Amino acid sequence: MTDHFSDQIITSKIKLRNKSKDYVSNFKQIEKFIKKEIAEIEILKNLSKSIIPEISYDELNLVDSKTIENIHKRGCLIIRDVFEDYKIENINKELEEYIDSNGYYEDQKKKAGLDKYFSDLRSGKPQIYGLYWSKAQIEIRHSEEMAKVKKWLNNLWNFRNKEYTVFDPNKELSYADRVRRREPGDDTLGLSPHCDAGSIERWTDSFYQEIYKNIFSDKFEKYDPFDAKYRDKTKEFESPAVAHVFRTFQGWTALTEQGPNDGTLQLIPISKGIAYVLTRALQNDVPENELCGSKLGRALSVNKDYHSLLLRGLVSIPKMKPGDTVWWHPDVIHAVEDKHLGKNYSNVIYVGATPYCKKNLDYTIKQSKKFLEGKSPPDFAAEDYEINYKGRVKLEDLSLLAKKQLALEDWN
Repeated sequence: MTDHFSDQIITSKIKLRNKSKDYVSNFKQIEKFIKKEIAEIEILKNLSKSIIPEISYDELNLVDSKTIENIHKRGCLIIRDVFEDYKIENINKELEEYIDSNGYYEDQKKKAGLDKYFSDLRSGKPQIYGLYWSKAQIEIRHSEEMAKVKKWLNNLWNFRNKEYTVFDPNKELSYADRVRRREPGDDTLGLSPHCDAGSIERWTDSFYQEIYKNIFSDKFEKYDPFDAKYRDKTKEFESPAVAHVFRTFQGWTALTEQGPNDGTLQLIPISKGIAYVLTRALQNDVPENELCGSKLGRALSVNKDYHSLLLRGLVSIPKMKPGDTVWWHPDVIHAVEDKHLGKNYSNVIYVGATPYCKKNLDYTIKQSKKFLEGKSPPDFAAEDYEINYKGRVKLEDLSLLAKKQLALEDWN
């Protein structure tokens, strides 16, 4: 890390410590809360009871307040049966054909190493495909079903405050993301626990400091992870692999059946878990110019050297069927199992909930230019595999909803 960023970290730490009467005892209070949450997760785990809230797509408008409360507490959820089995089966086949017929594997070998984002996290080369504009992805991303799910998710947030309305929960923009196709026996994709959408920014950016103000200033009990104020104003450092949008939830849709030990997603289901990471970095045993292993332009690091308590809460998501979706808050720590011990491909299409606001619109306009050219979106390594791919979705193939979500038509 350059001297400039080292100095920025040192200055930010001084500023953040000064927000508290005693930053050490503030951390101890947060640690006490996390210990209780972890104990609860461990009990549920030992009893084989469900930890991650689950609801059905058909019952989205019938969810009771107790379940909503649990989603707010856990910061994640599974929405089942969003798509019909037959539709997902066809989409999975379409995707496979798109990859094979366009010679993706040969292209990928030529450009190996361009994607640096997970370089410090992975056990080997991820089986994540730098594809964005296939018919399969567009069908999932811009479907009416997904639009309904995202509206519902956006409305879990407090998006209005006295100063301004942060976003419109009922208008969705689109964040083009990749595909995971993990083959049985794979042991190269393990992603250690992390958060996306900024690493050192969470301490150094003035708007992130505002978002987390209650955490740093001895008012942790007042901190609301679902208060959207200032989340649309954060500034991330330029990097070809850091999300420059505000997602109310990150997520994916399962294309194949998969569960624990199938090389799947793991979550630490504590929506306030980020408070432990933020205040841990201010403690006296951490070098002044470091943030517990988090580095510029990489994912936020959560590791055994500094966060062993939190890591005890890491759980694999339950068995997912084709057409099920999983969602997690942007501050929820997540990982990918090191090994796929199952017998079948473990395939997903990544989809985030990206509500309409200026920050997201600015990004989507840049992204739409890449779509028209068939290039990788701005947030991702410029691998640009799809420029000449057969079957890539073009402007004329898009529905009106997709055009609005891609900022190619105005929302009324």
